[in-house]
Amino acid sequence: MASLTYAQAQSLLAPFITSQGSSDPVVGSAINFVNERFITGGQWRGNRFLYAFQPSSIVTDANGSYIDTPVGIDSIIKAVAVDSTYSNGEQGDIMGDFYPYEEGGLGWITAQTSSDLMFIRMGASPVGLTPSNTTSDSQRYRIVGKYPETRAIYCIVRRAYVPLVNPTDLLIPSNINAYRYGVQAFNYENINELERAQIYWELAYKCLNQATESYEEGVQNGVEIQTKAFSPSLIRNLI
Repeated sequence: MASLTYAQAQSLLAPFITSQGSSDPVVGSAINFVNERFITGGQWRGNRFLYAFQPSSIVTDANGSYIDTPVGIDSIIKAVAVDSTYSNGEQGDIMGDFYPYEEGGLGWITAQTSSDLMFIRMGASPVGLTPSNTTSDSQRYRIVGKYPETRAIYCIVRRAYVPLVNPTDLLIPSNINAYRYGVQAFNYENINELERAQIYWELAYKCLNQATESYEEGVQNGVEIQTKAFSPSLIRNLI
């Protein structure tokens, strides 16, 4: 998608929001409302991107190794730890915060726990306990498998909502048609016309989903091989 700044969006969308022009404060409020809905309520392609946690961002203490998500990142979806020579990478599963308490889970995890690499979501980061002084919106992930963890962690992450403030701030997503429908839904919600608002939200997400499909053109699906545990001798022609 073409880039779209906050100032450009205010100018283009103002006619659908107010008769007072783009300087009307309600324009910025409407755009931020729609942007927050798109970021927190959607699974479209632009909601995830690549991010690298360098070794300097890994916190190691007597309880183990952790990473805290910075502003703009809501959660980690997939992760791989890569050594300093880029000659070895280890994939790690993302586990929920209940995993240590589940039957078959690791139970109490000491700092030196040895296992396959995994990232356990611990919930919101404690305020003021990390070098970056993260807030409660930050998520903490315990890294299990190596202690201390000294590798770079390359991740696919989910985008978090960050309010648009400066005129040059980029809108993500940048689909102007989706925002047009979104601000119209915003208008109807403000007058309690929820059924009409829902129609416009559906149109907005249709625009986003259609854009998502364009990203997937040419993408090869992964191949899953069933190993037929009870009759492995029947498997033929596997390369």
